[in-house]
Amino acid sequence: MKVAIPCNSRKELVSLDKAESIIIYDDSDGSIRESENPGFGSKEATMSIILRQEPDVIAVKGGVLCPGSYMMSLGIIKYAIVNSENADDIIKNKEYKNAKTELPEELFAENE
Repeated sequence: MKVAIPCNSRKELVSLDKAESIIIYDDSDGSIRESENPGFGSKEATMSIILRQEPDVIAVKGGVLCPGSYMMSLGIIKYAIVNSENADDIIKNKEYKNAKTELPEELFAENE
């Protein structure tokens, strides 16, 4: 299973538009690949970059996604609602194991 984690420079999970890098963790072999995010500044552009890397799961919490990025990815990848802030902790605690095919609206709705 490949898990995408959008991160800042401190490897903390952040909203897609603030992700300076994208970590792809492969739990089948334990490999971790980190790449710079050319979509920085846009949630939809970042989701497009993530989808091209063909992960099975993306780590999320409230505010990571927006309606557009959610709709882009719905049915393509699963969503792991995580408690940890740090990518290393998300991986260590295997918070991606109970990934869902859909999210409650409050996790991707934009606040007015």
